Amino acid sequence: MLSTTDNLLRILNAMFLIICMAFVSALLNTQNQNSGRVNYCMFTAAFGLTTDSFYGIAANFWEPLTWPLVLVCLDFLNFAFTFSAGTVIAVGIRAHSCKNESYRNGNKIIQGDENRCRITQALVAFLYFSMFIFIVKLTMSIITLMQNGAFSSATSRFYGRRRRNNASAGVPTDMGGVPSISQV
Repeated sequence: MLSTTDNLLRILNAMFLIICMAFVSALLNTQNQNSGRVNYCMFTAAFGLTTDSFYGIAANFWEPLTWPLVLVCLDFLNFAFTFSAGTVIAVGIRAHSCKNESYRNGNKIIQGDENRCRITQALVAFLYFSMFIFIVKLTMSIITLMQNGAFSSATSRFYGRRRRNNASAGVPTDMGGVPSISQV
């Protein structure tokens, strides 16, 4: 089972990614020209929602999904995808005022519409919010990987903590908490 902090971050990130999907859907529904950048943002939001939120639900019930190596890989991919999607859209809209008509008419993503301009700017913000959550989760996953190993489970983490606690009390023990004959 994943930690409470990890689950709370997954819930918050799911909300951000659902908002991103809503913004991208609004952009896709009102477009006059096809934009690969907007399509990539939809892929990013769907990939993040699948591999972070739905995977998190499954990981809470099936322990091998909580291996730190798997979590590091997925968190890194989600970080890279959300960072690149946010950057691609930010570069594409070049962040000017939505009141500037010449700017809106010359932009292929905004396509002259003030509402699309505001939606696109909000999309960039929420993609970056999601990216920062993935950075925090990636850092937590790397720390867990370094402390417990690539394929640790909840039971091995428990025994690892127990052994360290007994060792700090001055009694060196094996995994079961009882000193071996060579230690006596």
